[in-house]
Amino acid sequence: QHYYITNNLRMTLKKGIYNQKSMANVKWRYVPLTKSNGPTPRPRHGHRAVAIDNKIIVMGGGNEGIVDELHVYNTKANEWSEPHVSGQVPENGVAAFGIAAHGHNIYIHGGMMEYCEYSNEMFMLNTHTWEWTHINITNKDTVCPRLGHSFTLVGTTMYTFGGLGCEVDDQNQFIPRYLNDIYTIDISHNEEGSGPTWSHEDPAGDAPCPRESHTCVCTKDANEKSGALYIFGGMSSKAERMGDLWRLDLAKMIWIPVIAIGLPPLPRSLHTANVIGNKMYIFGGWVAINQKSKNKTVFLPEKEYKCTNSTACFNMDTITWEPVYTEGFEDALPRSRAGHASAVVNSRLYIISGRDGYHRAYNNQTCFKDMWFLETDKPPIPNRVQLIRASTSTLEICWIPVVTADAYLLQIQRLDNSDVNEWYDVAVVKGNSLVVSHHHSKPSSEEVDENKPIERLELSPGTTYRFRIAAINACGRGEFSEPAAFKTCVPGFPGAPSSIRISKGNDGAHLAWDPPANSNGNISEYSVYLAIKNSQSTESPSSLAFVLVYRGDSPSCTVKTTSLQNAHVDQTNKPAIIFRIAAKNEKGYGPATQVRWLQDTKTSSNKRPVDKMS
Repeated sequence: QHYYITNNLRMTLKKGIYNQKSMANVKWRYVPLTKSNGPTPRPRHGHRAVAIDNKIIVMGGGNEGIVDELHVYNTKANEWSEPHVSGQVPENGVAAFGIAAHGHNIYIHGGMMEYCEYSNEMFMLNTHTWEWTHINITNKDTVCPRLGHSFTLVGTTMYTFGGLGCEVDDQNQFIPRYLNDIYTIDISHNEEGSGPTWSHEDPAGDAPCPRESHTCVCTKDANEKSGALYIFGGMSSKAERMGDLWRLDLAKMIWIPVIAIGLPPLPRSLHTANVIGNKMYIFGGWVAINQKSKNKTVFLPEKEYKCTNSTACFNMDTITWEPVYTEGFEDALPRSRAGHASAVVNSRLYIISGRDGYHRAYNNQTCFKDMWFLETDKPPIPNRVQLIRASTSTLEICWIPVVTADAYLLQIQRLDNSDVNEWYDVAVVKGNSLVVSHHHSKPSSEEVDENKPIERLELSPGTTYRFRIAAINACGRGEFSEPAAFKTCVPGFPGAPSSIRISKGNDGAHLAWDPPANSNGNISEYSVYLAIKNSQSTESPSSLAFVLVYRGDSPSCTVKTTSLQNAHVDQTNKPAIIFRIAAKNEKGYGPATQVRWLQDTKTSSNKRPVDKMS
């Protein structure tokens, strides 16, 4: 789907909605579960989520009882799945537990199994095999059973802090015990086959007061010898929500209360905190109900609490609470909630489900079954545009999709024009390919009269054009890609071959194709070129070195294994070998069709997919 530039759309672009220099706001986007494929999670709270690559794994929690379900959401395919798990599966599910991912393994610790029954067990889930393993910790009981604690990975070391335990080991007598202890465990010992051990840490300085349902994140550069942990909020032993911020310096192992610049968020618990770049984003949670008098805001003496849908942002480089501008009406924001789960994929913060609080009048609470993501940044720079095929009046182009893009602004420049510095708008494209036949008649830098009809210029035969593209999302337009130049066909020359098929054989790669739709005479021969390794070239297909691997009159050939060993494997999207195929008639060779032969090592079949669109 694409929209060719109209005067109204051009004015929209000029007003800054898609302007790269416009104000960088964050925006919430609703992800309709009804439009997703696969089984979706039930309404719940107290669950947890973690991201691995472009997938979000959601597990645990519950509403009317704790569930043992595990769901996976593929953010690229907008698809849910419920993989079959095996091994030493945690019994009956768990809620309010700690979770962290290391490579393709997920670790969970502690949590609530039943009301007032807490755990101090640790399990690992291998997301390649979906097999659970119980971690045999030699001094497991050093860390008492707990829930609502933080469980943060730094390098290969897990840091657990705080939480809620029980003073006595008696299921019939629950006496809450709020914790502020900190322990570490090196998970590399488990992955090497030896049993890991808890180590009690005793940082210098005054420690944060005991709490549960707080959050803990690490700085982006953190490792076992540098960086820091940041702990925010939680509920104290006095049942008060807190808004204090603490830093644990990992190099000096010292607690530091953070006095930040800017307006801090309201004290809260059961919120989430996630790091994107150098910023910590906090969303939702329980906050105190307040009432406004004529001169000031006061908190109610009953200390009642409600859920919030506010978003806060802490810059860990400048130690500043930055204002967050979430544009849109109330129905364009997630509803207020607590006990939700969150995970970060690229620059998007996803939140899943949660509850809207306790309704005393009805003696119940409502859990959500929804998902949102927070767009926190404009999209990155796309790769160069690539040519699929050319004709005398059109150029079919494509580009590698940008994960955080909703659309793309495509611009064109005619190289034989004396005014070579001017760019012209072509279209706003929803997909990642377009057949370009015309463009806007006025340069993109010029003002337009929205009351006048748009004028278009058609592409000319035998002319070279440059293209560039910029990705667009709810935060605005990103920067343009590097230009790429392509030439329309000269009349009389053949078009480009089509419908390329590639399969793997014992002797190499078997290629077959259909003749050009417009041959302009008899096709006398074809040529096939292979992109080869070149230390001087970049990853862009526009600057690769190609060698001839076939010339003949048959629309098929075999590229020997010896030639494939020297092939350049393009890594800009999925690993792929690049071929170009061109046809010749009485006038000569026409334009080439470029294809990427995907090199998926997990593909068991000899047939591997051909990707023309990336």
